[in-house]
Amino acid sequence: MICEEFRETLEHEGHKVDCALNGKEGLRKIQSNQYNLVFLDSSMPFMDGKKVLERIRHFSRVPVAMITGFLPESKEKEALRLGAMVCLRKPLDLDRVKSLIHTVSRRARP
Repeated sequence: MICEEFRETLEHEGHKVDCALNGKEGLRKIQSNQYNLVFLDSSMPFMDGKKVLERIRHFSRVPVAMITGFLPESKEKEALRLGAMVCLRKPLDLDRVKSLIHTVSRRARP
């Protein structure tokens, strides 16, 4: 449900959005598609966000924003060390999400 609300909000802003319901599905999608930015929940079924991020970094430098309801500061620092560009806390501040997307889009332009 949260994924669909997130999708609807971002699509309304003109962004193309793809969703995965668990870590394994997300990792498969990232391996077979090209994304400008990945929002990765720290707590997912089958494979948590940290493990997915570690695996993503074996084959991609796609920007990753980690989303968390609760993540101790030590775990947040670890996510950043592993290559997350930012950790966002739930409930998400949609203005911050939009600003992040805008920043990543600007960086991707030649």
